[in-house]
Amino acid sequence: MKKTLLALLVVFLLTPTILKAEYFNSSLQMDGVTRNFRVYLPKDFTTEKTYSLVIGIHGLGSNMTDFSSAFWEFRNIADTQDIILAFPQGTDNMILGTGWNAAAGNLGIYPSEQYNDVGFIDSLTDKLQREYPINKEKTFLFGFSNGGFMVQRMACESNQRYAAIASIAGTIGNKVWNCTPERTLPILHFHGTADLNVGYVVNLFGINVDALLKKWQENNGCDPTPISINVPNTKVDGYFVTHYVYQNCNERLEFFKIHDAAHILLNANQNDISYSEEIWKFFNPPVVPTAIKESISSAEIKIFPIPAKDIINIQLPENTSSKLNISILDYTGKQIYNSSNSISGVHQIDCSHLPSGMYILTVSDEKQIRSEKFIVNH
Repeated sequence: MKKTLLALLVVFLLTPTILKAEYFNSSLQMDGVTRNFRVYLPKDFTTEKTYSLVIGIHGLGSNMTDFSSAFWEFRNIADTQDIILAFPQGTDNMILGTGWNAAAGNLGIYPSEQYNDVGFIDSLTDKLQREYPINKEKTFLFGFSNGGFMVQRMACESNQRYAAIASIAGTIGNKVWNCTPERTLPILHFHGTADLNVGYVVNLFGINVDALLKKWQENNGCDPTPISINVPNTKVDGYFVTHYVYQNCNERLEFFKIHDAAHILLNANQNDISYSEEIWKFFNPPVVPTAIKESISSAEIKIFPIPAKDIINIQLPENTSSKLNISILDYTGKQIYNSSNSISGVHQIDCSHLPSGMYILTVSDEKQIRSEKFIVNH
């Protein structure tokens, strides 16, 4: 019996670790203070795979448990997209509740300003990357309200570890609004126009939404005027959503304007968009493979009009010696159109049935694939 138990133990130790999908709580020491956090390992987690890391930062008065529960959709996404989720907890404030040193405040009151929360989030990231098979190039931050201010502060002051950030109802705090980031990175923001906690136009705790977008537009080298997309209004929730996509950026910049929405979170069951789904789509855009040899120049591919409404016109290179293949992918990477044996000239594609949104056109021959983004807006 002892030999059998020993054999089973050896097999267990030599087998890649597989855990059930579940949350667990842990902590680390930061400047002599115990800092808590919560981690979710996705279904069928194994040490033989690599994972993305998404860290979510809660708002003022909330905590890691409530915030992870609020983003239940992200847990479902994590199970299918190989994501480890982490939810750190802020520090207690006698009057304001649990929060972050996000450099956002008013009347001389700045939550948790005695704590080094930038260092804590960086230390948590380092710890998780050491202990789990995480792809460092797929490490992301998002936050809501005071947590949104916090991830914006990270984007300003310590963004080397992160591939992109997303903020919800939290801009750049008024102590760091004139920051100069060391590098550019993709930025996504969500904000309700009727938000009374963190005002859309008059923000008592930091810069307003227009100033935030202008700062990142200039920092990321984007054209000043974005393309706007009206998100289909399919749910009776009292809101409608406009999606703004900035063009010709060094790093991506996008914004969802939620008309008439207050200081709330949106999900797919009740609203036209899901914050969890849109955040992950932004963090993980489809990658189109490109061959080494060049035969099709992107400059020779013209797409018009942009944004498209019912018809998209594709001008293919003139005097092409080989036949081409045209594909259209949605922003999850799913192919929704394919046409083979196309030759030079203008090709029209009916897009009247496509939902408003961003799409990717690929044109390929036997040597090369070229891709271009375009927008449909009905």
